Amino acid sequence: MKHTKLLFSLIVLTLLTSCASSKIIKTLKQGNIVQEDFKTTIPFEYRKGLIILKVTIENETYDFILDTGASNVLSKELAEKLNVKSLGSENVTDIHKTSQLLNYTKIGNIEIGGINFQNTIAAISDFNSGELACLNADGFIGSNLMRFAVWDFDFKNQLITITDNEQKLNIPSDAIESKMFIGTASSVPSIISYINGDKALNNLIDLGNNSTPHLSYLNFVKQKESNKITKYIAGSGYSGIGMYGKGEKKNEYSAKIDEIKIGDHIIKNKIMRVKNGKTNLGLLFFKNYRLILNWKAKNIKMVQESTSNNTELNHFGFNPNFNKNKVFVDFIYNDTAASKLLQIGDQILQINNIDYSKITNENKCDYFNDGIISKGTAEITIKILRNEEELEFQLKKVRLL
Repeated sequence: MKHTKLLFSLIVLTLLTSCASSKIIKTLKQGNIVQEDFKTTIPFEYRKGLIILKVTIENETYDFILDTGASNVLSKELAEKLNVKSLGSENVTDIHKTSQLLNYTKIGNIEIGGINFQNTIAAISDFNSGELACLNADGFIGSNLMRFAVWDFDFKNQLITITDNEQKLNIPSDAIESKMFIGTASSVPSIISYINGDKALNNLIDLGNNSTPHLSYLNFVKQKESNKITKYIAGSGYSGIGMYGKGEKKNEYSAKIDEIKIGDHIIKNKIMRVKNGKTNLGLLFFKNYRLILNWKAKNIKMVQESTSNNTELNHFGFNPNFNKNKVFVDFIYNDTAASKLLQIGDQILQINNIDYSKITNENKCDYFNDGIISKGTAEITIKILRNEEELEFQLKKVRLL
């Protein structure tokens, strides 16, 4: 299984739907597109596995992260530069369900590929902390803006086509189709899937998730008890960094799913991380397809372009993560070589020839962008600091599932 260089589920900023006020739900529905009868194709770049778009606001160009699992967000710096007015405040949650009260505002116009999205709503947040600071992004484009158009993602060629009419797209007749369900507040899209034959509701289409697809904990327990999931591995620790830092230390699982069915399409032998909340299908899942999202018609179409490469869990048995200017062991799989040698909270001083003991505010993004363990590495020598004692171990990447 291919991993991102850092387990970096990142950032999902979602205006709380379960307890959101009727006012914010109504407010998030605001917006429109100026043009009629339009179609435009724009390039995008991948930055740490996330989609970065060029957008224009008040005749200046900015880098925004595209995230269907989020609503629009502006960095505090950009909000100040644009001199936007606060319309109110609302709780905003990250991937660990940690929330903060953030102001939200109206953006008069965002231009994407010559298409003008007017009067959409955005939260205002600090982009200067954690890994988000290293992405050099100015904001998020979220589903509350995207819902006004049809979006056609060509992940292989890094192109997005935006149109008002799906008929303008050359979609093969055998494209995989599924009904799309739209979230109440920020219009985040989801679908129904069948996991090992069992119906799974509210599978979030989350293009802001660049890690392994997530299986809801409730679905996992049900299928484990009925012996539909028999191949899984447990671990404990912290599973990635959210917008507001780490979540709580917890036990988690990775599992091999024999079959996922979307519409009439069947995917075999998929590795998924078990998470609280909804089943979440992100970029690593959808990169095997051309993906068309149509909020107005409430459907998605998928055109398969490659086969899934996420069929095995090959791993060193632990996950490292940045915390401020240091690197720590944050997660360990049970019954692995790493579980016998490492402990949660060990500070990582060195992996092979990379020294992590001298990270500063000035160079930390170089370390983050390069990744902690280089892709394709099969063996590592890891030096850690534990209770003021330096220890050194050798680990090999092995197949866990």
